[in-house]
Amino acid sequence: MQPTIPGEEDDRKNMIEKAVEAVRAGDKHSYEIIIHQFERQMYTYCFYILKNHTETEDAVQEIFIRAYQNLHHYSSSISFSAWLYKLAYHHLINMKKKQGRWLRLVEHCKDEQSQMHISRQDSVIYELMAYLTTEERHILLLKAVEQYTFEEISGIMGLKTATVRKKYERLRKKLMERIGHKGERVHGTIAEANRTY
Repeated sequence: MQPTIPGEEDDRKNMIEKAVEAVRAGDKHSYEIIIHQFERQMYTYCFYILKNHTETEDAVQEIFIRAYQNLHHYSSSISFSAWLYKLAYHHLINMKKKQGRWLRLVEHCKDEQSQMHISRQDSVIYELMAYLTTEERHILLLKAVEQYTFEEISGIMGLKTATVRKKYERLRKKLMERIGHKGERVHGTIAEANRTY
């Protein structure tokens, strides 16, 4: 991720590394520092993949539980943030695999209802995100929102850096084409867009 103020990101990383070491040494309360640092961005990341507040809350809780249970696997050779996102990525992929067609249909209906209560700008974002595949949403969120490098995203998702870069360029083109087709319904052009890739 890109630091916003010189030194701020280094201070944050040092604080997180100290908290990780404290938890490993038996200080369970230090894990609250880690949760506090990542809870909001983890919620945002999960919500744009799951598009359901209840499932997102459950997923975030499960991710932090798994991170705590697997803290002994973490190595400071990568940032804790990237390690946590990798764990979250795999958890969300597993969740999506377990969801059947019926559950997706129910979620779609809930999304349609919730979108009626959101602003026009938010509804455009929802529409564009719905137009992307789950993998594309992961890449877009990690790159554009969390500002990870292509190398970091490749480590999180287990893909080659060149593959991530190519997929990111394709999804940007896909979104630009979608924005150019104003007035069309999102699901009306998915099959056509997928044929071009």
